[in-house]
Amino acid sequence: MWNILAIFRIFKVLKELRIYSQYRSTVKEESMNSPFWTRLRLRYDWLRRIYTVVNLPPEVTMSREFPVDARPAYVFEELKGVNDYLTKLNLQEIITPVLKPLPEANGDSYLVVYYFFFRYLSWIWIFRFLLEVVGITLLVVNWNFLISYFGFG
Repeated sequence: MWNILAIFRIFKVLKELRIYSQYRSTVKEESMNSPFWTRLRLRYDWLRRIYTVVNLPPEVTMSREFPVDARPAYVFEELKGVNDYLTKLNLQEIITPVLKPLPEANGDSYLVVYYFFFRYLSWIWIFRFLLEVVGITLLVVNWNFLISYFGFG
């Protein structure tokens, strides 16, 4: 029963690829036409990952009362406008942010990358799908041999 249900996962993957295609077109369209995109200093790469850099002010970096562990929380507070904009575009549910401190800035700046979050498509799924297709193809090609080998025909 599990294998039959696993076959239907391809429909979820196809739906996810369609959503990813819509995401890519939305990012490209917004980057060209939206003044909010420019004002928020957003950029994208060839995979349509959205990214921006958040520079921490001296009040945060020089303060002894503000611990280094609390800096990511400050960065997320600074990203409130970006998150509101992405929510307005209905992208907030399908992307996930990742914070990376920039080493050349000594932790005073963070690179924030918004990735499209694939829920069903993964490298393991692709490998398993290709393995199943090859197995079924070999079974179909060698069907007569298998029937005669096991003595059914």
